[in-house]
Amino acid sequence: MPEGPLVRKFHHLISPFVGQQVVKTGGSSKKLQPAGLQSLWLQDTQVHGKKLFLRFDPDEEMEAPGSSPPPEPPQKEAQKEGAADPKQAGEPSGQKTPDGSSQSAELNPQGEDESECLEGDAPAGDAGRWLRVSFGLFGSVWVNEFSRAKKANKRGDWRDPSPRLVLYFSGGGFLAFYNCQMSWSSSPVVTPACDILSEKFHRGQALEALGQAQPVCITLLDQRYFSGLGNIIKNEVLYRAGIHPLSLGSALSAPRREALVDHVVEFSTAWLQGKFQGRPQHTQVYQKEQCPAGHQVMKEAFGPPGGFQRVTWWCPQCQPQLSEEPEQRQFS
Repeated sequence: MPEGPLVRKFHHLISPFVGQQVVKTGGSSKKLQPAGLQSLWLQDTQVHGKKLFLRFDPDEEMEAPGSSPPPEPPQKEAQKEGAADPKQAGEPSGQKTPDGSSQSAELNPQGEDESECLEGDAPAGDAGRWLRVSFGLFGSVWVNEFSRAKKANKRGDWRDPSPRLVLYFSGGGFLAFYNCQMSWSSSPVVTPACDILSEKFHRGQALEALGQAQPVCITLLDQRYFSGLGNIIKNEVLYRAGIHPLSLGSALSAPRREALVDHVVEFSTAWLQGKFQGRPQHTQVYQKEQCPAGHQVMKEAFGPPGGFQRVTWWCPQCQPQLSEEPEQRQFS
């Protein structure tokens, strides 16, 4: 599923539509009933970790309490995001902004499955006007154009992906949402203290979580402490910190845990800035056969016992396993 930096890019693409009325709807969603959004006004959009929240109201004058400003504006050159190899950090390609220029926001699969089963048909009364969007694998937002098939399916058909929701706005543009689940809620579930891209990210809370006696590769994907952090970020920051993915957090020194949190924030921020500036985020071990030092990269799925297993890439030489750490198979 899309990680924090990419979901914030979705947020940036949607923000220009705030203040416009939905004049027509479409999409394959059966739980949401897209027709229920027609004639509503998009009043606000917020982002938290890997989730998007969109507020709709029946009247143009209404404002969402606690409305958030749009995300940090990118440089002018970011109006056209260059196409990149989709194998490199899931870089997107091929969208347009409301003014007709090309923009993109699509994701390469990352081996995660954190989507929730969300339901709901339409907002009722004054409550439930926030639409929560949770993206799955290949989740994306397209602006003023639809996603097209990049290759034939197993039957040889070149069938274009079907959007879950399409919103046409009074300003003339439209948004298409792919591979996502949506539900109505009375308010956005936003906890800045655990959002890795928020100015209010709580480092102390993150460091305490990393001190647990469990592999750090599991703790890093815990959205209660590292909301927005996904498999790409996990692999890259562990390599940069020189920490084996199965290192027990309790066995790491305080300075090493501090350094790991620094890498989380720095890598995520750089990825987001690259999105705004049209630069691909190059990875060092994620989906690589060799690390930058020329060593062979190992690949195996790790996760909590009985839980979802994430594919992990690491370099045994740059990220040596300490004697205090458990055998890999115990957590694979």
